Amino acid sequence: MKVAILIASMVSWGISNPLADLAITQFSPLLLALIECSVGFLFLLLVTAIRRVKPQVPWRIVIFIGIMQPGLGWLLGNMGYTNETASTGVLILTGETLFTVCIGVFWLGDRLTTKQWIYFLLGMSGVVVASATGAHLDATSTSIYFVLSAALFGVYANILRKYLSEYSSVDLVIGQTFVSVVFLGMFYLFSGQSVPTNVHTHIWVSAALSGVFGVGLPFVAFNYALQNLPARITGPSLNIIPIVGIAASIALGRGAPTIAQLIGGLIVIASIALLAQKEKASP
Repeated sequence: MKVAILIASMVSWGISNPLADLAITQFSPLLLALIECSVGFLFLLLVTAIRRVKPQVPWRIVIFIGIMQPGLGWLLGNMGYTNETASTGVLILTGETLFTVCIGVFWLGDRLTTKQWIYFLLGMSGVVVASATGAHLDATSTSIYFVLSAALFGVYANILRKYLSEYSSVDLVIGQTFVSVVFLGMFYLFSGQSVPTNVHTHIWVSAALSGVFGVGLPFVAFNYALQNLPARITGPSLNIIPIVGIAASIALGRGAPTIAQLIGGLIVIASIALLAQKEKASP
């Protein structure tokens, strides 16, 4: 069940990537990040109201991680989409896997056996195959923002595991998104930007859905998985995002996968299944 929840969060994140790529055509990266975090926060408020439980938020550390994720992480990702496609973004953001696993090994003392390293590298090779096309070769200057976003995510994931495992995933995320909205809102006010006019309805819808699928839904599921699964499981699971992202791009007219990409997707799924099986066999 824990692995299923983890995979569901990856699918949701994958869907959000082409939605953000579409919305960025008429919104600035900062405004889009603010919209996404605001919608995600409202969604989480609804979840909290349904639960009828007062959130217990450790604000001292949540302020820090909330600025990181989803605040700066989404802002950097949107900056990357200004000159890159959804396929390019999800490929580079797969670096979240490397950051999450490697930081877990060197900081938290996670251990990988030789077989687990092979499974991990197998998953990475599947991502490379699955996302081998679609990048803009003539506009690579914004790719660095995806790398920075991936690095922030890796740090965030391991901070959550080390310091916040005893808190409710919903409580943590509602605190994070609130901090992100305040942070991005202040940034937006001081930037002097204005809300663009004549924005098409489908762009507003894409931005709002990006907030639901990119912030609201997956963060609750992923935080829960991080608190209950080791990095060798949560890290490679991030490989699902580019597969779903590329598939969702078809429906939005943002790119279509090749046969090689479909093969890569099967490789990724196989690697995650092998890692999960190993975890079940562990005492």
